[in-house]
Amino acid sequence: MKDPRNNTTLSPRYSPGSQNPPATIPLQINFISSPFISSPTKRLFSIALACLLATALLTTSTPSSAETYNVDGMIGQVNGRAIYTHNVLDEQLCETFARWGRELSHSEFRKRATERIAIKLNSMVTDALVYGEAKRDLSDAERQGLTSAQAGYREQLLREYGQGSPALAEVNLIEQTGLNMDQTLENWRQAAVVSRYMRQKLRPKVNVTRKDVKRYYKDHYDEFNPQGRRTIRVIQTVSEDDTQQIRALLDQGTAFAQAAQSDLNLFRPDNGGLMGALAGDQLFADPQVNQATLDLQPGQCAGPIPVGNNSWFVCVEKIEQPDNQPLMDVQVRIHAILYEQQLREHSERYREKLFTDGSYNSVEQMTLSLLEIATDRYTKTSP
Repeated sequence: MKDPRNNTTLSPRYSPGSQNPPATIPLQINFISSPFISSPTKRLFSIALACLLATALLTTSTPSSAETYNVDGMIGQVNGRAIYTHNVLDEQLCETFARWGRELSHSEFRKRATERIAIKLNSMVTDALVYGEAKRDLSDAERQGLTSAQAGYREQLLREYGQGSPALAEVNLIEQTGLNMDQTLENWRQAAVVSRYMRQKLRPKVNVTRKDVKRYYKDHYDEFNPQGRRTIRVIQTVSEDDTQQIRALLDQGTAFAQAAQSDLNLFRPDNGGLMGALAGDQLFADPQVNQATLDLQPGQCAGPIPVGNNSWFVCVEKIEQPDNQPLMDVQVRIHAILYEQQLREHSERYREKLFTDGSYNSVEQMTLSLLEIATDRYTKTSP
């Protein structure tokens, strides 16, 4: 039974014939009232008994001042629902903090832990506010339907994770997802309620017009119509004699890549003058070289082209021309992109309104409380 004064468990009084007698029966002897003990002796017994009681109280009721620890208590609330330490400092975050506690300085740990805790708390508070609003919007019929659907989902989980056994499903769920059955069902319920709310309340506000689609296509024209890419090799020579030797090698049928490996070439002879794949129409700063390269087909070469004191030879090995995508072919995809963009914008404005009007403890204060707990648990370094 419970003691209503301090919520502690009281041992049941033993009576003869009890089915469950206590392991030991306290021996009660009233020394003080015994007629066989003199008054001085009674006083000694009284003093001794008082000392024993005082010692027992000091040793069993008062915790050591050197032993301090954090209790996993409530650190705040959202819409009347408590947020406990373990809700934020879950297993994954605790593993991260434990590693940071070993690797980082005290100040760096607090800085990074503050950021991580604040991000998670903001997400939790936002989700809770949205869920609270969405839940209040449900009709009685929708609540009944949701309860029925949740029961169906529970049966599905029992089949998938427990072959029909609730105990086995519980074990496998925790092992594979880190959540028990009740937590899994609650997450599913919240996701269903929020999804329904977003669909009914926010999606009707989204309006993507034909004009929006055409504007997006025009602004992202190169994305849908990428320019061809040319794989180019270059030879640069510094003297007329070197230029003639390169020209002779090419006239004899020597491959451009092989001729570009000659010591006569000043441009990347180690990799055969390879420039790589270049896109667009502005390939080179010199207009003569640039135009000559644009005029070449795959396998064709040009040169020598005088550029200052040097001479250039260029060769286009191949041209890769991706398929162009006309507006007719991509308008559905663009519509989906713009639809999601608008939905995110409406959702963000809605969440900001919830943060303004909602009932919750200060995120900054909750972050500070959790930071002190995390620092105490995972760091031993002095600041």
